[in-house]
Amino acid sequence: MLATVDRLKSIMQIPPEEQSMDDVLSLQLSAATIGIEARCKRSFRKQEYTETISGFHNSKYINLRNYPIHSISALNVEDYQIIDEGRVYRSLGWPQGEHNITVSYIGGYVLPCDATEYDPRTLPEPLELACLLYAQLLMRSPGVKSERVGDISVGYSDDSEGLPPAVISLISPYVGLWV
Repeated sequence: MLATVDRLKSIMQIPPEEQSMDDVLSLQLSAATIGIEARCKRSFRKQEYTETISGFHNSKYINLRNYPIHSISALNVEDYQIIDEGRVYRSLGWPQGEHNITVSYIGGYVLPCDATEYDPRTLPEPLELACLLYAQLLMRSPGVKSERVGDISVGYSDDSEGLPPAVISLISPYVGLWV
């Protein structure tokens, strides 16, 4: 998950020793994480990934989805260099073909729930904040856009647009542009 139950409890001003809501909070954080990762078209957890990419001889770069790239364990092409956060460079260009390059690599961020003293979290703060905000919004009346108490009126929002605007704004720099 992109945030921890303890952090969500802190933001919601729930005492740390109060554990009756932990399962519900965990589900909300999981749902928020899934929604954010779906919108960004990638996973953020640091782990091993394998991608198959089409090569273009006139391009010296390939972009891997789950950056930052920590190491490449297998690549069916030699003489490459990891540059930037998710790009791999090859001075000779990449072999032309459909789905002809397979890359296995360690990529992603150390999530708050996976952080240790020796491997501290690296997840960008805006992603954690987006997850916390979205989890809180999911816990409120789902789909309710407006409420009126006098003569009772409730309006429902159209959820077909997906994530709330504030969450979209926080995660927009991390949305993948690939199809």
